[in-house]
Formats: sequence, C-alpha cells, structure tokens
Amino acid sequence: MGRGRWAEVLMAVVPIALAIFTLLVLVEPDVQPAIFMPRLALAIDALATLVAVAVAILGWVRFREGGDEAALWRASALLVLGTINGLMATATILGAEEVFGLSLEQPGQLPLWASVITRGLAGGLLIVAGLVATGRRRQHVRRPLLVLWLPAMVATAAVFLAAGLQESLPPLVTPAGMAALRANPVAPLMPGVAPVLIAVEALLALAYLLAAALSYEAFKRNGRGTDGVLAVGLMLAAFSQVLFAIHPGTYNSVVTAGDLLRVAFYATLLATLAVEVRGDIRALRAANDELTRLREAELVRAAAEERAHLARELHDGMSQELWYAKLKQGRLLALPEIVGGARELAGEVAGAIESALAEARQAILALRPAEGGSFAEVVQRYVADFSDRFGIAAECRCDAGADRLSPRAQAELLRIVQEALANVRKHADATLVRVELTEIGEGLELRVTDNGRGFATDRVGRAGYGLSSMEQRAAIIGGSLTIDSREQDGTRVLVQMPLAAEGG
Repeated sequence: MGRGRWAEVLMAVVPIALAIFTLLVLVEPDVQPAIFMPRLALAIDALATLVAVAVAILGWVRFREGGDEAALWRASALLVLGTINGLMATATILGAEEVFGLSLEQPGQLPLWASVITRGLAGGLLIVAGLVATGRRRQHVRRPLLVLWLPAMVATAAVFLAAGLQESLPPLVTPAGMAALRANPVAPLMPGVAPVLIAVEALLALAYLLAAALSYEAFKRNGRGTDGVLAVGLMLAAFSQVLFAIHPGTYNSVVTAGDLLRVAFYATLLATLAVEVRGDIRALRAANDELTRLREAELVRAAAEERAHLARELHDGMSQELWYAKLKQGRLLALPEIVGGARELAGEVAGAIESALAEARQAILALRPAEGGSFAEVVQRYVADFSDRFGIAAECRCDAGADRLSPRAQAELLRIVQEALANVRKHADATLVRVELTEIGEGLELRVTDNGRGFATDRVGRAGYGLSSMEQRAAIIGGSLTIDSREQDGTRVLVQMPLAAEGG
C-alpha cells in the first residue's frame, strides 16, 4: 500500500464501522451498552493511566530533543487524561468511591463533571497540537514545563474542588436518571434524563473529530505515520464520547461500550509509539547512509588532494634533482679522462638515474589522474605510458565497476599493477603484457598476464619479485593474490577482491 494510502483507507472505514457500532448500541435491545465487571473496570483505568503517562513522557522527550511543539501539546493532553484516570483508579483501590461519587449505590454528579472537564481540556489541547502540526499556530512556547504540567494540575484541582461542592454541582444527569442508573447499572440512559450530558458530549465529540481532522491533515503534509495513526485514535475517542452519553462509564465496577473504544484509543497510542520508533530508525538509517556517503566523498576528496600534493612534490623535487643528476652524469661521461672501469661505472650510474626517472614518472602518472578521470582511466594511462617508456606491447581493459572501489582499495590495487609491471620489465623478457580489471558478480578480478620466460614459483624467492608485498596489499583490501607461472610459459598474476572493500 502506497505512502498515505493506509491512512486514507482507515479514515474512511473506521467512522463507518464506529457509526454502525453506535447505532447497534442505540437501537438493538440485545446489545447492552454496559456490563458489570469490577476488576476489568479497574484494569482499564490502570492501563489507561500507564499508557497515557508513558506516551506523555515520550512526547516530552521528543519535544526536548527534536523541538516538536505538537508533541509537547499532545503530551500535555495525555498527562491530563493519565492524571485523572490515575486519580479515579487510586480512589477505587483505596475504597474512597463514595468521596468522589463513584459508587453505584450512591452515584454522584462529580464523576460526570470530572470526565467532562478532563476530556474537554484534553480535546482542546489536542486541537492546539493539530494546529501546531499543520502550521496554523506558530507561536514559540516560552515555558514548556508550564504547558506540560499546568493543565493536569488545573484539572486535578478542579476535581478536588468539585468533590467538596458535590451537593451544589449542576446536574448533568437528572435525579430520575440517577435513580435509573442505581436500579439497573447496565441499562442505557433515556435521552430525557440526560439532555445536558448529551449536549456536552456532542460538543466533545466534535472537538475530537476536529483534532482527528487536523492530525490527518498533518499526516498528509509531512507523511509521518504517527500523525496518521493518531488521527484514527482520535476518531475512536470522538465516538467514545457519543457512547458515554448513552451510558456514562465513570462509575466503578461497570464497563461500557465507550470504555471499549477508550481501550482502542489507548491501543492506537501504543501503535503511534511503534510507528514513531520505526520512523526514527528509518531516519537514523538514512542519516547513517548520508554520513557514509559524505565520509566516502570526503575520503575521495582527501585522497585526490594528497595524490596531487605528492605528485607535485615528486615533480618539483625528486624528478628535478634526478634530471639535474642525469645532466651532470652526461657531462661526466663526455670527459675524455673518464676511461676503463671508471667509464663503465659511470654508465651504470647513468642507467640507474634513467631508471629512477622512469619510476618517478610512473609514480607521478599514478598520483595525478586526469581532471575528472576515473580509476579505470588512470590504470589505462599508466599501462600505456609503461608500454611507451619500455617498448613492451601492452593491452589494458578495465570495467567501470573498478570506480566503485574505495580510495584506499584503488591505491593498493594500483600499486599491485605497478609491481606486476615492474616484474615484467625487470625479469620476464616479455614482448606483450595484458592488464585486465573485470567485474565478476559482487567482486573484481585483476589479471596481469605476460608472454615472458616465466619462472618456477617453488624455486624463486618471493621477496626478490615483490610477491610478498603484493600479497600483503591484496590482503589489506580483503582480496587474495595468486601467481601462476612456469618456465618458458609466461606469468599470470591474479587478484580477486570484493567490490565493497574498504581497505582499512
């Protein structure tokens, strides 16, 4: 299901299902709006308290760490609900039901007013959260702790104040309705005995519907799954208010249809946590991927700068000194008094200088790739220069996959190519050499093959041919090196390595 589609389906299906459920409770005599289950009623209040407070704490953390003001307002709303649910559950556990009018033997108006006040206050805070989430309210919160705690403190103070004024509280349900509730605690209230309660609950239902609409709009704007799930939960809260007017579930020992929707609402709050954690994990993975990409880009940039720096140092320093030494050595050889063994020795020195100059030029070519050049182009140019310098026919073929290697892996692989070609020049007496970089599955294969005289691998020291150095370089980048050579049958150097090699 595509992005946002699941929320559209739920926002279309859930209201229809809830409307059908509410109609069944209203018109079907066999469907009772309440059942008498004291332990379940207490468990629901305790569960509601724990979930509301836990989600409120996480909302506060999200605000503090991420600056999400909508999460702050939602945390405040849930703290109101959690505080009052906890207060009523505590009163039941301590046997203080009569003090708060919770007992079915003597039901009072206080539980009704406590429910209306707290749910109304929570609904208002959720509307503010929706306005913030949709960008309609942009005022910066200066005292977030006050926003978090003050509504819950006000609601708690209002409940305790009303507890001392129970006899003078305006009735939300008429005395006849209270008498009917005492006589049959699971029967629905007749509309005529609770007109004020019905009107107030209708307003509260509209408030939660508005909060649901704002949350869904925020989801459509930012794509956060938390807002989509919360919109569904607020729809459940809205219909629970309607069912509360049919049978108020505020008295202990009674579980109503509205309580079932209340449980479903808190279940959606838990679902928002799961969605939020999943979203955070995805965001963290995306951030890690971006950091990895930036790190690799920085490594490439740093490696390119270092190669350019070393190339300049070689060109302006050692190469110039070698050219100067070559000129001086040439003048020395031109002197007539240099004869015999001295001339032979001077010639050897001249050859050594010429060889050092060739090595320096090869190193500069490897370190200073063409502007915008790929690793494959660097290898091809290096092999071509090797052929021009030493008169050995050379062929080179490189797949584009070589460019996916890390900078360290590219550097080590190039040094292996250099060492293998140096062996061809010094030892192979070859007329043709082939260099191939081939992408094979998830790996890369380097082959350096010549048609030289070869050697017996079991009789030649690995140090003299630089084989141990090539093996170490291959191991550094997670690869393996194999030498296949026989006398008068050429030499084949094979390096196999993963394309994902980081190279230490």
